[in-house]
Formats: sequence, C-alpha cells, structure tokens
Amino acid sequence: MVLLVLVAACAPVSYDQARTAFLRDTLTADNAIWLGRDTDLLAGKYAKMSEDPFDFMRGTSALFYADLSRPDPSRPETRFLTVPEAGSILLAGDPHPENFGAGLPGEEPALDAAGQDVAAREATIDIELDDLDGSAFGPYLLDVRRGSLGVALLARHLDGCAEDCVAAGVEAFATAYVAEIQALSADANGGVSTAARSAVCTDDDGRMVADLCAAAASDGALGEVLASYTTVESGVSGTRHLIRDEQVDDAGKGILPLTPDEDAQLSRLLDGWTSRPADFRELDRARRFGSGVASFPAVRYVVLWDHGAESGDDDHLVSIREVVDPPNPPGRSAAVPVLFDSNAARIEQVAWLLWSRRDADVRMAGLADGASTFKVTTWSGYVQGFNHSDLQAGWVSGAYDVRDLQGLASRNGRTLADSHARGVTSEGAPSLDAIQRDLGEDGALFVAERVADASRDLARSEADLALFQQALDAFGPLLGADTPVKDTTR
Repeated sequence: MVLLVLVAACAPVSYDQARTAFLRDTLTADNAIWLGRDTDLLAGKYAKMSEDPFDFMRGTSALFYADLSRPDPSRPETRFLTVPEAGSILLAGDPHPENFGAGLPGEEPALDAAGQDVAAREATIDIELDDLDGSAFGPYLLDVRRGSLGVALLARHLDGCAEDCVAAGVEAFATAYVAEIQALSADANGGVSTAARSAVCTDDDGRMVADLCAAAASDGALGEVLASYTTVESGVSGTRHLIRDEQVDDAGKGILPLTPDEDAQLSRLLDGWTSRPADFRELDRARRFGSGVASFPAVRYVVLWDHGAESGDDDHLVSIREVVDPPNPPGRSAAVPVLFDSNAARIEQVAWLLWSRRDADVRMAGLADGASTFKVTTWSGYVQGFNHSDLQAGWVSGAYDVRDLQGLASRNGRTLADSHARGVTSEGAPSLDAIQRDLGEDGALFVAERVADASRDLARSEADLALFQQALDAFGPLLGADTPVKDTTR
C-alpha cells in the first residue's frame, strides 16, 4: 500500500492539471480584491464567465497578459517590436469589440419625447474606445493582439462563420490598423495635423456599426434609459425617482437602495467631483448590480440629477463605478516613469489623450475615495456598446453577413490606431512615430502575423474555458480560493 501511494505521488502532472493550476492562481490573484468583500459577487462573475466564451475572454485579460509574460518555446517570435519606444506606448488595455461604443459628444440635450431630432443627432454619433480602465504603458502589439482575439471570438460564435470567416474579420481589423497608422504618419510627414479621421459613424462601417449608431441616436433622443430605470411619481411635484428592485434577479442584476456605508461613500465621491455642472441638482441615488464582466463585482452607483428645471426635460443619469488597478502588461519595465499622479488622474487623462475629442463623454471624471478609485460616466441611450449576443442574433436572422463583420472589425482597427497615434510613450513622446517605424513598409507581414496569433489565442481561450468550467465544478464557485473575510450577502 505504501508503495502504491509513493508511485501515485511521483506520477507526472498532466498538462491540463498544470494549466488548471496556473489558471486558478492567476485568476485568484487578479480577483483578490473581491475575496475580502462580497464573495457572492465574485462567484457571480465567475459564473457569468463560465457560461459564454466571449464573456470568459472579457474576464481574463490578466490571464492573457500572464501567458505572454511566460517563456514559451512553442510560441512563434514576432517580427515586430524592434523599435524600443514601440514597447512602451500608452495602451487602451483591452480593445475587444464590446469595449468600443457609440456616444454623443458634448452636453446631453434635453429630452425630445417626439423624437424629432433623431436624424440630426445620428449624424453626430461617434465611435470611441469606451472602456480604458486597463490602460497602461506597454508594447502596442499587445493591444492589437488582444483586439484581434476579440474579433476572432466574436466571429467564431456567429452561426456558420467558419475558419476563413474568422480570419477575414481579424484580417480586416489588422489591415485597418496598419493603413490608419500609415495614413496618419504620411499626414505628419507632410506637415498636416495628425488629428484622427472622423470618429462619426459612416456608411462604410457596415450594418453592425450603423445599427448601433442608429439605436444610440433613437434611444438617446427618446430617453429610453430614463424610461426603463426611473419613474415620475404622481403627488411628488413631478419629481423623477429611480425604480428600485427588492433584490437582484437570477443573473445578479438589479437597482438596490444604498446601505449607510455606501450612502456615505457616494456623498464623499460627489463632494470630490469638482467638474460636475455648477447647477447640478441630485434627485436620487442607488447602487446598480449585475453589469459588466471583469467589473461585475465592482461597486457601481447610479445618480439621477438635473440642472434645476421642474419640467423633467433636463433629467439625466450618471454611473459612478469603482476602477481597480490594471494588470501589468508584459514587457513593461518596472522603472518606467509614472506620468499620472494617481489612478483617478489616469482615468481622466488617458481618455482625454486617446479619445478623438475630450468631450466624447462630457461627464467622464476620475474620483478618489481614500485608496479606492471611481469613474464617472454618462448613462443614457446615447451611450451604447456592441453586444456580442445581439450581433449573433442579427447574424442568425440574416441582418448581418461577413461584410458587416469586416466593417465592424475595420472600424475598430482604425479607431485603435487613431487612439494609439494620439497617445504618448512612457517618456512622454508621441507614439505615432515609434509605431510607424516599427511597422515599417511590410503591412502584409504584420497582418499575417496577427491572423496566425489570433488563431492560436482563440484555441487557447476556448481550451481554457473548458478547464475553467471543470475547475468550478471541482473546486467550487470561487475556484477553491480562501475567503478570509465573509461579507454580508445582498
């Protein structure tokens, strides 16, 4: 019997066992902040990730970075990143398709119940990177590779989109990225401003993008978000209130009253929001649950406010969401100079650098409450992101085809290139020159490398999802992580 135990103990660890251990360790470390809080929310995040390949990818950017940080003899070496400065540019952080979205720059107009201004507003709806929480300095290739994986995963789960269809989407993304960098560089060399191409939606973007822009214009003008989450109660002088739920639903979604601690924290955050409108009048406040994937457990407040008018036409919503420090991109030196005074400053300044215009979301601000960082953003029908489930439904119905997939991918590749070109290196120098010199003249080689990498990254992500699902079954809803503090569940 002793001999059998010793033999079993000396048995080699299988690849799947080793990979599962690495996956568990990496995800537990990345989500350590949530383990000391409401562990039900972390379990909810893991459950959401386990149910959908795209959502699994959204919740595993730290795993993606960790993989690329490890020596791997089987990984083909890139022919790029030969220019040192190209290894330390300001990254978007996680430019997958759902982190691009539509918005209406500038001040949000008053409600137009009749929808008379929809066409005019649609003409000014633009597409930006709407989630820059993971921004950091690192090799520009990381953003392009992560964006390529996002396109590949989106395409892979469109019914009937086979390997050549997936490759067409990734190729469109990478080709647009290269073309935009080269065009912007040519402008710069010709003495022309390197301001980005128009961020406004165009007919060339395909129906996936066009439908998002049209929905943003229509829902915004008609106040669809206000209609869904607020009500005007009779007998309260027409004052609008948030609609609260008794509890979160089975998916963990809901708008709940604040606890005393949450109420106090939100008051501190609002007091510290120095850029809020001078006539800002708060009407109601609550906590929102169940949104996002990577940020699913994050504290998220909702504030209903207006400019003081009693009519209700100027009622608006903002979201105030916790933002944790981003994972450290591979290749970044620990000695890189810090250009941002704080995480709150990073939230603001990165957006102002990488957006096509500073007022793409006029309410965006970074706030601090002690060691915690929060981000203020507009919450309205004008602000809409791509949703992979909606795109899949449109594909199945025949509303979209591969040309529309390529249109979305091209638009996102161009937007990412514009953002990189506006950004800076860790030394504060413009990024465009470094990226253009690194790309050189052989754009076809860059595109082919991205298509090949996306194929490998896609296979790895899908295999990891299967291991993740097995690990949840074997080790429990928290992957077996210790829970030193058991918080009160909601």
